Amino acid sequence: MAQLLNTEFEGRVGPVLRLSLWTAIFTVFTLGFYRFWMKTRLRRHFWAAVRPDGTPLEYVGKGIEKFTGFLIALVFLALLIGVLALLLVYASYVLFNEDFEAYLVAALIAVPLIYFASYRAKRYVYARTRWRGIRFALEPAAGKYALVAMGHLLLTLVSLGLLWPRMTFKLEKFRTDRTFFGDQRLQQGGKWTGLLPPFLPVLLSVWGPAIAGGLIAWRFSDMTEDDALMIGLIPFLIFLGMLAALFFYTRYRVVALRYLANHKTAGSVGLISNLSFPSILGINLGGYILTNLATAAATFVVGALASLILVVIFPGLSDFGIFASGAVSEGTSIGEEGMPSAEITVFFALFLYMVTFLFFSVFRQCFVVFPTWRHYASTLSLTGGEHLAQIRQRDRDEAGQAEGIAEAFDLGAAI
Repeated sequence: MAQLLNTEFEGRVGPVLRLSLWTAIFTVFTLGFYRFWMKTRLRRHFWAAVRPDGTPLEYVGKGIEKFTGFLIALVFLALLIGVLALLLVYASYVLFNEDFEAYLVAALIAVPLIYFASYRAKRYVYARTRWRGIRFALEPAAGKYALVAMGHLLLTLVSLGLLWPRMTFKLEKFRTDRTFFGDQRLQQGGKWTGLLPPFLPVLLSVWGPAIAGGLIAWRFSDMTEDDALMIGLIPFLIFLGMLAALFFYTRYRVVALRYLANHKTAGSVGLISNLSFPSILGINLGGYILTNLATAAATFVVGALASLILVVIFPGLSDFGIFASGAVSEGTSIGEEGMPSAEITVFFALFLYMVTFLFFSVFRQCFVVFPTWRHYASTLSLTGGEHLAQIRQRDRDEAGQAEGIAEAFDLGAAI
């Protein structure tokens, strides 16, 4: 009988809040440069909390690797996008006498770069992740992955979204079949049609209201006053369709992740996932409500303290009371006697914006990302644990440029 290994999650919100808060504050004071080390520290914390069979995962990446990779990618993207943009704009003006087509082509070129960057980012993370002292790895195939992804994306567009589950499955299989744990290659089993049933409600939510709106518009094309109500239903139907599509797509993501996990193997070792969509939905709804409330409260407190300081320095702001910082950020009464200068106004506007962004990021880590990881980990088990002893260590995969392009595109902004 196959040995079943359960996964534990050892972590509390308090340490995550403290770690997220002080690293985020340090990131702001360093004008964003510390974010590479911030993400490294957060990953180490989250990885260590996930413990299959009681043994924690290890993340051995370094902030300096991410930083240097980002700099290299920034130079590469600046040259590529800069030169390409100039050529496209010139060609667009010559051929079409406007630059809209150039921006459209540039946007299309950015899509494969995003897939390219996401694959390289995963390769770096895998190369820096260990369990039981054994390294993970992902074969270098970012360019091929981007081409394959673009092919599946084209098929999905031609099929009006019907082949989206096929793209989901094929891209996951591409990555999984090139993933190693030690010297053992992983395999993605199953069929893409297994993802089709949970995706159909998404399609119906998108195309149903669109078709119904089109029929209403066609039926009442010669609109009279009596028909205005029917025409007014079109935006309402589209809005309901968007809400339904968002709900069903969230469900599809959870079901797809569970299906793909349950069909992954590493030799005789397999995964068993019991992900729950109601749990994930509750975590996201409750988590984002708490995140926004906590962000608003924290920003209000900081804004009030900033107002007190501003009133002391600039007495002319006393009429605004606790909202002095807001008045400065909006440029109220700039230039009058006893009021802040334009430079101070810009500084405080940026300060309040950064404070809001900082608090949202911190509280999202605590109330959304952390409980989601806990649910993912606690519902995951390994089968065939007795075969783990046969897996041997592999050579270190340098993956030297880290997640540079992914950082430039801000992919995977959580951790």
